[in-house]
Amino acid sequence: MSCDLQNRLDFAINAAKASSQITLEYFQNPDLSADHKADGSPVTVADRATETDLRKRIINTYPEDSILGEELEDRQGSSGYQWIIDPIDGTISFVHGVPLYGTMLACLKDGQPILGVITMPALNNETIYAARGLGAFHQAGDAPATRAHVSSTSKLADAMIGSTSLAYFTKPEHHGLYTELLAAANDLRGWPDCYAIVLLCTGRIDAVVEPYMMIWDIAAPSVIIEEAGGDWTGFSGHKDLTEGTMIASNGQLHEQIARIVR
Repeated sequence: MSCDLQNRLDFAINAAKASSQITLEYFQNPDLSADHKADGSPVTVADRATETDLRKRIINTYPEDSILGEELEDRQGSSGYQWIIDPIDGTISFVHGVPLYGTMLACLKDGQPILGVITMPALNNETIYAARGLGAFHQAGDAPATRAHVSSTSKLADAMIGSTSLAYFTKPEHHGLYTELLAAANDLRGWPDCYAIVLLCTGRIDAVVEPYMMIWDIAAPSVIIEEAGGDWTGFSGHKDLTEGTMIASNGQLHEQIARIVR
């Protein structure tokens, strides 16, 4: 499987980078407007155009694979492989002209993530990617890719935690969690969405806590985090892509954070 996995990873890296360039045609355009989906989250023409392009690339190369994307209808396949697309992770950042948004692409085999790619088109195409058993790699622009690894911070009091938005902590079951984490850690900052995962997996921050996640938010990061030497679970402590919450860490801090979350 390793040869096929490497081929799939190479395809995913190239496809995600290429399709993400579509977002730059709309980024910081004063005429760009967002619609709101049934769940209240924003979506733009750029989200749909990017996902459409990625789907075409996948279908042309892997026509028997299934596809699940954030913005368009599911596509059923017969191969046992499923691609998970988040065309713009961080649409709120994107709409407001903030470059901390990314395109994420994952591939699952029989329901288990086997590879993931995160690329940041407005940050000089900074990209992080991994495949199961093949390691995690970080690439800054056109520079050669280097091994990606989480930090070695072992004490929560010394840790920097990232989280997308304080607004996600407003549900009754999460009241007080933000304050407790801030009190326990060295600092808690709101680096948005998938860029927090890039920072975690390159050792620039030590953990990420997200009370609101969808499968397309978790699928690609889950593989990258583990291959970079870190760990992730939902708030329940289980590795469930559909649970809707996530603790991601360098591994050494995971149980310390989990105790606070629980």
